[in-house]
Amino acid sequence: MLGAADNRLYLQSFADLSGREVLHSDLYFDIDSDTQLARAVVESIESDRCVILDESIHMPDIELHGPVMIVPVIWKREPLEPEDEPVKRPLGILALWGKRGQQNFDDEDQQLAGTLAQQAAALLVEEHLEEFEDIQAAFATVPVGLMLVDAQGNIVVANAAARRVLEVSPLQGKHISQVDIQGQLQKLISALQEPQSGQAVASFITASAETYTASAQLTREGQAILAFTRSSFSTAAEELVGQVAHELRTPLTVIQGNLQTIQAIMGEGVTEEDLQIADEFIEAALIQSSRMFRLISETLNISRIHAGKEIELDVTEFDLIAALDQILIELADRLAGHQLVRHTPEALMVQGDRDKIISILDNYLKNAAKYSNPGTTITVTIDDRGDEVAMEVKDEGIGIAPEDIERIGHEPGFRTSASKEQAGGIGLGMVYVRRVIKAHGGRMEIESELGKGSVFRCILPKRQPSSSSPKPDLELL
Repeated sequence: MLGAADNRLYLQSFADLSGREVLHSDLYFDIDSDTQLARAVVESIESDRCVILDESIHMPDIELHGPVMIVPVIWKREPLEPEDEPVKRPLGILALWGKRGQQNFDDEDQQLAGTLAQQAAALLVEEHLEEFEDIQAAFATVPVGLMLVDAQGNIVVANAAARRVLEVSPLQGKHISQVDIQGQLQKLISALQEPQSGQAVASFITASAETYTASAQLTREGQAILAFTRSSFSTAAEELVGQVAHELRTPLTVIQGNLQTIQAIMGEGVTEEDLQIADEFIEAALIQSSRMFRLISETLNISRIHAGKEIELDVTEFDLIAALDQILIELADRLAGHQLVRHTPEALMVQGDRDKIISILDNYLKNAAKYSNPGTTITVTIDDRGDEVAMEVKDEGIGIAPEDIERIGHEPGFRTSASKEQAGGIGLGMVYVRRVIKAHGGRMEIESELGKGSVFRCILPKRQPSSSSPKPDLELL
């Protein structure tokens, strides 16, 4: 019987000329090997006909005296649905040998062998394809795109949803390389072979530029089950637009009001006091315009992540404490209901993308306010660790279950059940934060306990590689 997962032939039974039957459950050989028998087996399966060898065949513990006739055992079935393909699946071979008098096998022998092979297929299909049929039936009934790929990369079965995703029909019987787009699926399957893996997840962009989440699971037989679902980036697109529009409304309102106030002041006789007031309004408008710029930049970078691209850094040297001061001013309305405690040095010069590092603090602080009750304490700490700097935001909020911590920032759209109950959101902020930290060569750490709060920490190098060419920072403040 042919093992679909490893392309080996496993001996089901052996009968010698005396009629004695011996089972060899542990005897097998690889049909990809460069041997006369392997080549004959491949030829018989691919051509769906008998192949006769004149010479004897030697195998461990068994010798097949020539002539040897290789008969393919192939299960065939008409499609169940009009859009499906006919099923033609090799199950194994019959090997008949040692014909009396060393005469060759004639046409009548081959016809009889073909009948035996059909009977063998009927018997083997119950054993070998019962699970296959269950999988195929299950695949056909779900809206998720599903494919079963064997260890050699051949697509064993695929449902209609998978055919729509890959825009190829039929899929069954093709090699994964024939339907892959820029090697995305082959890279995903390769990730399954890594030690301690067995499962992998990645974004998959179709030929029509649609984005799906492709997940792969390794079976005990070495096969890969691939599932295609609508990417959380795609399904959350409208929510993202709405969230960004809402976020932009606040700084726009502040800027508009401040400019109208300045216009009114300048329309009359301007005093020294009026100029001071105008300066304060201008400074507030600049802060909010910086917030708008960063929100738009963050949205564009999320779009880059969606497209599978790396985040680009605009490296400058800047004062991290001044950057923290800026974000605390911008989020004053969000943090007003909490007790804010800070532990920071007076100044700390670092290298990095200032706006993106501010976005880390922005997301940490907004989440702390969102997922903790008014009146609780939010603690911000910036710690100089020599070659590294640690930025930390601690809250007294709802906390995170241990099994969910590793998923935060790794799975687009993932949110814990507790966070969904507490507040709205689309689960992309932490994905962006983790990518920004990684782009800077840093690491993200999360400590949490359900019902007691969380600590979100990022540790960044204070200096970026010289190739980044840091530029002097031109701050608005």
